Amino acid sequence: MVRRTRQYQVSAVVIRQHPLGEADRTVVLYTRERGKLSAIAKGVNKPRSKFAAGLQLLCHARIQLAAGRSLEVVTQVQPLDIYYHLREDWARYTHACYIAELLDALTDEQAPDPACFDLLLATLQALNRGGECATLVRGFELKLLAHLGYGPELNACASCGAHLSGQEVTGSRAGFSAAQGGVVCGRCLRARRGGVPLSKAARRAMGDLMQLPPQELAGRRLRAAVRQELAQVMRAFVDYHLARPLRSASFLCD
Repeated sequence: MVRRTRQYQVSAVVIRQHPLGEADRTVVLYTRERGKLSAIAKGVNKPRSKFAAGLQLLCHARIQLAAGRSLEVVTQVQPLDIYYHLREDWARYTHACYIAELLDALTDEQAPDPACFDLLLATLQALNRGGECATLVRGFELKLLAHLGYGPELNACASCGAHLSGQEVTGSRAGFSAAQGGVVCGRCLRARRGGVPLSKAARRAMGDLMQLPPQELAGRRLRAAVRQELAQVMRAFVDYHLARPLRSASFLCD
């Protein structure tokens, strides 16, 4: 738990918001300094609010907060990046909303994690610059889940622990199991210990997506067959670790 001070500043991305009465709004911020936190933005819905531009969903801003009894109170907002290009493209915007909702679902309040913040910011920037949505979102999912300790295991069978080499990794017999937490060897797949077949190309792509930063993934494009395969695998894997499916997932066009 981070010690609360009377007033402080954070670098933040707005990951969720909802109206509070006619003029106010509750915003959920993911911050580099303090992790996820909730705050009240008073008067933000008024036509001349000085906070409105920097407190739009997905905006990156420098925000000053005052400690409140239950929620923090926004006192100053300095927009740093509105991501105009992202907002002009429905596909990019929905994918950006998805990664924000995923981060929100998997993280606790007041648990600082600069690596998560940097991953979120770099992925939003790459989407805004025109990187392929599916490639960047799959990369975000894999990096976030791995960073938070959920896996997936890609180098050994997640069921029996056998090292994945030779035919099991280069052939077509290996698979992926959301319940087991990663790739499963052909023997475990045939024994119906859970999992679906996973092609060599898709397995290799998963390794690349986990390792390469969003800035580099922005210049890459997955083949259609691999993109569709990974969309199904990752949807099952993400849903397995959530209490309920994300609403924004239904809008993705992978």
